[in-house]
Amino acid sequence: MNREEKKKFVRDLLDSHQEDILAQIDSGNIPEEWDGIELRELIAEKADLDRCSVSRSRRRAYKNTVIVNNL
Repeated sequence: MNREEKKKFVRDLLDSHQEDILAQIDSGNIPEEWDGIELRELIAEKADLDRCSVSRSRRRAYKNTVIVNNL
């Protein structure tokens, strides 16, 4: 993936989550009493559902890169 493809991937994925959550708010499915705490949890759960399984070595390399590059 080149730089532009990576940026498009991130935008598309985050836009999809945003559209879904905003539609849930508009439809009244999100409780009125929820604030940033619950909404952050909802966003995190949606992101977790999009994770794919990766090999142990690729996961280890990913974690190492995150640490080394302070991501």
